[in-house]
Amino acid sequence: MSPPVEQPALPQLPGRRNPKWIALGIVALCLGALLSYVLYARVADQSSVVAVASTVHRGDVVTAADLTSVSVPSTAGVSTVPARQLDQLVGRRAVYDLVGGSLLPAGAVADVVLPQPGRAVVGIRLVTGRAPSEPLPRGSSVRLVALPPAGTDAEANDEHTGRTIVARAVNKVEGTDGTSVVIDVDVAAATAPAVALLAAQERLALVRDADR
Repeated sequence: MSPPVEQPALPQLPGRRNPKWIALGIVALCLGALLSYVLYARVADQSSVVAVASTVHRGDVVTAADLTSVSVPSTAGVSTVPARQLDQLVGRRAVYDLVGGSLLPAGAVADVVLPQPGRAVVGIRLVTGRAPSEPLPRGSSVRLVALPPAGTDAEANDEHTGRTIVARAVNKVEGTDGTSVVIDVDVAAATAPAVALLAAQERLALVRDADR
């Protein structure tokens, strides 16, 4: 009697796939593609611009430490300076006060030379009590008040007594005598002779105003 013939094994049919998992996979792929696009669009919409790292007062020389570059969203409608121009700004002067932490507007740094046409810088020496004791940042708005001549009463005052001259502080240092300060002020050229005369006669007092 011949041995029984073994029947070949039937191939196994693949299991039926769950349509829910297929749908979830497609949704996941779509979400991943959408997220990638959003991230790309956000990065592509960033601009690298110049920002002010530390406050620079009007007229001061801008150093490399005063500026930095930052990436910000689209700056359409906002005046900025591209970061690639940062090196070109170092060594120039601030046209007006630059506040630390702000974006640098176009035209805020230039080859400013003091004094400007029609202006003059005059050095005045003021004794204790005739100028504020607190720091006087460069560019501060000040008024110079003419005092009466020494040894005269109010009725004998000259034409300058009580006169007020608008100016801006350029620099302030302690006097060598330890009891005075020397302040350079930027005034209209037409008033510079009067300021120099009153300073020589020690008839000036300085009042600091809120910056305008």
